[in-house]
Amino acid sequence: MTTQHDHTPYLDQLTDDPQTFWESRIRASRWMIAKTFCLGVLAAGLGVLGQGWLEKAAPIFPFISQNYGLWQSAYLLSLLVVFLLWAFAMRHKFGLLENSKKGLQTQRRIDAHNARVEERRQANRERREVVRKEREENSIYFKASSGGSKKFDY
Repeated sequence: MTTQHDHTPYLDQLTDDPQTFWESRIRASRWMIAKTFCLGVLAAGLGVLGQGWLEKAAPIFPFISQNYGLWQSAYLLSLLVVFLLWAFAMRHKFGLLENSKKGLQTQRRIDAHNARVEERRQANRERREVVRKEREENSIYFKASSGGSKKFDY
């Protein structure tokens, strides 16, 4: 039985306030970068300690001392693989952060554009209302029809 992750909270964030979504994504990206960096430092420390532990274990375990060069090469290869995975993860996290920053900038430009469009619409509405009122005041038709009966008015 497989369970699916519910993405509704993320989608709700996206529809409610996109700027808040992008800001939270930037904070999360920075936090992920910090955690990944700390894990890399921890792995480097354990890598240095592990080399010493391998040297100390060689006399105790005969299968290590017989093939110490092979064990050391395998250990260095595994350290290299871990480093490459860590570097790829850091690159990915920085890409996510950059993507989030671009998304926030784009959302801000969209919001500014929408605000300018709404201002223009409001100004046009107000201008049309003023023109309509002026026509209403200056028009004979509106003056004649504004008072009294409309039927059989001679």
